[in-house]
Amino acid sequence: MSGEKVIIVGGGVAGLSLAIMLAEQNIESQVVEARQRFDGPTSGVRISAEGVAILKFMQLDAVGQDTRRTDLRFGGLSASFSDFAHAAPAIVVTRLALHEQLMKQARSLGIRVVTGFNVANMAESADGVAVTSDSGEKVTGTLLVGADGVGSKLRQKLNPDQGPTKTYVGYLGVGLITIDETTIEMTLHHYPGHQLGIASCGRVNEAAARKSIFMWTHIRMPEADAKLATRASVEAELARRAGGWHSELKSKYELYTNDPDAILAYGPIYNGTPPDHWYSNRMILIGDAAHPYGPGGQGISMALKDAKALSTVIARGFTEDDKREFQQSRSRESRALGEAAEKRNARAASSTKWGVFGEGLGVKAMEIFTRGKLSF
Repeated sequence: MSGEKVIIVGGGVAGLSLAIMLAEQNIESQVVEARQRFDGPTSGVRISAEGVAILKFMQLDAVGQDTRRTDLRFGGLSASFSDFAHAAPAIVVTRLALHEQLMKQARSLGIRVVTGFNVANMAESADGVAVTSDSGEKVTGTLLVGADGVGSKLRQKLNPDQGPTKTYVGYLGVGLITIDETTIEMTLHHYPGHQLGIASCGRVNEAAARKSIFMWTHIRMPEADAKLATRASVEAELARRAGGWHSELKSKYELYTNDPDAILAYGPIYNGTPPDHWYSNRMILIGDAAHPYGPGGQGISMALKDAKALSTVIARGFTEDDKREFQQSRSRESRALGEAAEKRNARAASSTKWGVFGEGLGVKAMEIFTRGKLSF
């Protein structure tokens, strides 16, 4: 299908990865993105071993920090699990560092990425597709891919009767990044009323001279309050929580407070209802646009796997059978991960030390039963 031109709406991980893998098969694409810039506050993400394999397939430079296990701590109790299903490690990386590598590879392959393109209209005909921006700029092609995230406009077009799908999940997501070259495996600390994760994440971006750590937590609050959250209010809550942390975590938080280049990213977290229709004759969804419920830290890995699968569908001719199989197979995996994540995240952290201790006993028993090996 090398004569096709694929228009990709959305210049995030899913959209850029798809464009790169199409280019490697001599299929032309153009990416349009509403944002003008991709820098600014960034968070960290975990990419599974399967996702890392796709990054290598795209010949991206190594980014982030290997993480071979997940440690869970409940006061004085701790448990550690390794991923027995994959020989290669997962990585923790900042979104900015990953995006830089994707953009660099896209440019090297001659892929055109248009920023500041806010989609106003999408049209499909027997001959092709057209996308028009709110400023009147028009882009035409033969296929259209919606990689435009949880609030996808293409998903709304393909599912006009579904109504709004963007749903607040009940908490403010908070991420902190500060310089620290100590190697820290991905660790989740449990305290009464909240949890705090921490992991090494490599360099924040290509220009950074030193490595950093990423810390993350959730602050439960009504959506209206989450929308009004400020840096001052978030840091005040973090400082309050830090008073109950053990000395190791307190020292890491002090690194953040004393680092003039430290990064704080925060915002309301949303997911959504999966759509019935992912595709039409010339249009198809990918990534969070297709499965808008958050699959529990697997979002980036899912985007990479979606992109690889869809690049094959397009290269094979974009047939009805391939599109149907793409939706069915990718939906099954994302639903399983998403439902498990929603179940975990809906459960509020234990509010007492004894509750945390009880959770720890259960996890410790699991560690013994599984011999510290789980697939994740």
